[in-house]
Amino acid sequence: MTSDSRRPNFYNYSRDSESLNDYVNKQVGDRLDRRRMEMLDERNVHRYQHGRSWSLRPSMDDTSKMHSIVAESTIHTIDVINHETTILEKHIDAMVEQLYAAMVHHIFETAGEGAKSVGNAIGRDEHQGDIPAGFLAMLEKIEFGVDRFGHVQRPTMYVSPSTGSNFLKALSSQPGGYHLKVGMLSDEKEKKAIAREAERIAKFRWRQQ
Repeated sequence: MTSDSRRPNFYNYSRDSESLNDYVNKQVGDRLDRRRMEMLDERNVHRYQHGRSWSLRPSMDDTSKMHSIVAESTIHTIDVINHETTILEKHIDAMVEQLYAAMVHHIFETAGEGAKSVGNAIGRDEHQGDIPAGFLAMLEKIEFGVDRFGHVQRPTMYVSPSTGSNFLKALSSQPGGYHLKVGMLSDEKEKKAIAREAERIAKFRWRQQ
């Protein structure tokens, strides 16, 4: 049965709608990647393709579960009717901000749980809220690392702007002896980091030219 070419088709916009949806999703993904790279080096990010070449093996570890991240944004019909194209940028920005905030929260939550599980955590109550004492205790526990060139990397702290301001004021008000102790401890940590890296490299066999 031939279709009547004069019959109106009310779904011509469907392909354009899919194209717009693909564009928005790509923008959200690209901008989220750029935000993530501000915190995490791309070389330290591993991706897994779901369902491709996966194998199932019994594990002795506790059952784990996938962590989901959700974002929500609202586009009002009246804005679409009024051809307010800026709602697309607002929608994309809102989605990126929510997804980035959720990702950062999950990263710190996971790192915190891992640190607590091995006793490598400093609680505020342990030093009665004394910031300099807590900072020194934290420095004593942590180990410095090295980058791919073997250069020592000192740890990075992530705090809110208000907390960071109070933190710096508390540390800068300490006497010279305190800063000397911090410097000596940091130098010692750097030497240990270099020694660990040298020990790691020594395990590899090098081909003689």
